Amino acid sequence: MLNSCSTFRQHTRRNFLRIGGASLCGIGLLDLLRSQCQAAGGSSKAKQMIVCWLAGGPPHTDMFDMKPDSPSDYKGEFQPIASNLDGLQVCELMPKLAKQADKYTIIRSVTTMNKPGDHSRAPMYWLTGNPRLPSGTEKYPMYGSVISKLKPGPAELPTFTVLGKIDHHINNSIAGSFLGPAFNPFIFDPLAAKDDIAKMLSPQMELPAFTKNAELLKSLDKRLRGQDAADPLIAGLDQYQQTAFDMLRSPKLRAALDLSKEKPETIARYKQNHLDKTRYPSGDPLHFLLSRRLIEAGVPIVHFSLGYWDWHGENFVAGRQQIPMFDSGLSALLEDLEERGLLETTIVLALGEMGRKPKCGTDKNAGRDHWDYAQFVLAAGGGFKRGCIVGATDKLGEQVTDNFYKIESFGRTLYHLLGIDADAAFPAQSGRPIRLIAEDAPLIKEALI
Repeated sequence: MLNSCSTFRQHTRRNFLRIGGASLCGIGLLDLLRSQCQAAGGSSKAKQMIVCWLAGGPPHTDMFDMKPDSPSDYKGEFQPIASNLDGLQVCELMPKLAKQADKYTIIRSVTTMNKPGDHSRAPMYWLTGNPRLPSGTEKYPMYGSVISKLKPGPAELPTFTVLGKIDHHINNSIAGSFLGPAFNPFIFDPLAAKDDIAKMLSPQMELPAFTKNAELLKSLDKRLRGQDAADPLIAGLDQYQQTAFDMLRSPKLRAALDLSKEKPETIARYKQNHLDKTRYPSGDPLHFLLSRRLIEAGVPIVHFSLGYWDWHGENFVAGRQQIPMFDSGLSALLEDLEERGLLETTIVLALGEMGRKPKCGTDKNAGRDHWDYAQFVLAAGGGFKRGCIVGATDKLGEQVTDNFYKIESFGRTLYHLLGIDADAAFPAQSGRPIRLIAEDAPLIKEALI
């Protein structure tokens, strides 16, 4: 029975009027409720997800798809080392992840195939599973926004948290979607001294003082209204604001963000190899630790952008600074999630919007340009296989030669593991029903348990 679905009971009179209007555009009330019930009712192997976004495009042939036998103007300066997975060599700058290769899958055969590499298009494609553009296409939602609508987390915690910014090129412009602003991510940076939301979430700020701090409240209201870029057809900004204020009053969220509760040696393990000054912005590996604490607290989706990987010059100088930091932070996260029994139910992703051009030259300041035809995705936990390699590239690392998949397959695979029906349809700004993943595409079954 459709009325046994919890989503049926969540519809207000206003929503029913909207749905009635939508039926004139080709989608009926029963169709919409049925798709929402299907989307919300599936079983899932993954209950939570962490996305470590490597904005700009990490160099695949310098990290997880090394080509030591390629010509000198391709292979670069870094040497491969053996991992604990037969057939996988990784960069010498990632010794910790080399020892944990039996925990994750490396996918080498999913790519946007954009031409040329486009920093505005590619992140939107990867993070929604659809070829969304900054303008001119439907505002497909990020995965976390869909979870916020269909499988929200505990009331006292944000369902979809972004630490800092979503991406360095498009910033947070992808946050809004046709689901409405009520399902936008809750964006703040506990590590940024100037972040007004983070100030309110500081464990040192007493809750009674929270409601009295007029200046912070004014600043917060401005920040929240800045999120109102989406057409509020489904849910309004007021709901988003109320949710945000509830989060700021949450002792559970404050406790999760309180790094003083961690042992100094734990913080040192995450921050090992982190440099204050780098060739490019390196990000902060404590976002890995904050992500772990938020997952432990019960937050379903955490996203953070770790530094800036758009290396066009001094590629190997930048790599020697940033890759070891990535190695320490991600390996510590995987270890801790495993130790706490959370890795089986938590997807951990590390990827960027593209790879880097395999041919880099032999100059002292050699760099790798954009390359959308090959890259890597590291996926662990939540139903992804342990110790697995999916796909392959040619001997130079330029083109996929085995098991090519489109981004739509990646998106459908994530929804499958999270127990969401990727074919569920919702009314977009045009009023017509749009599926969560618009294009039919197969799951990446080789990567799944």
